[in-house]
Amino acid sequence: MASIMENFSNEPIDINLLPRFEEVEYTAISGRYLLKSNLQTSIFLVIILIVWSILWYYEAGIQNLQIAGVVIFLFFAFRFWNNYKMQKNYGYALREKDILYKHGFFVDAVTVIPFNRIQHVAVSRDFIDKMLNIASLQIYTAGGSGSDINIPGLSPELAATLKEALSTKLTANEQ
Repeated sequence: MASIMENFSNEPIDINLLPRFEEVEYTAISGRYLLKSNLQTSIFLVIILIVWSILWYYEAGIQNLQIAGVVIFLFFAFRFWNNYKMQKNYGYALREKDILYKHGFFVDAVTVIPFNRIQHVAVSRDFIDKMLNIASLQIYTAGGSGSDINIPGLSPELAATLKEALSTKLTANEQ
């Protein structure tokens, strides 16, 4: 037990020497993801307008429906504006020892995941992704119930290349 304690050290780290994630050049995602976001918002808007129109037709509280119409308009105007603003802030970067993902508009978020924490990587494409020829890269770490990073709006080829690159890093870390 004494020999273990003799070799133990816990020196302080100079924080100024740590790599700065703020200075990284991020790669933007495809503009087709904005189209997907707007398409999803439009589908939701159509469903809400159908319900609103049915209630209007049956004159279910005209005063309340007018207020609801204004609220619906404001909500969806905000959603489309937010989709546009969010698109500008999506980005990812691969570094020597980790992957970074930034997103957010009102609250900027940057997730940094070291390669040695990654459990597995998956590429997913839903129906709209296939129509727009985009994919999402999902990165899972230990202990999470879902993916820790979901990078949307990548070309399927790029998503597959990133998955392969990350998988190669994972096998290198296991050795």
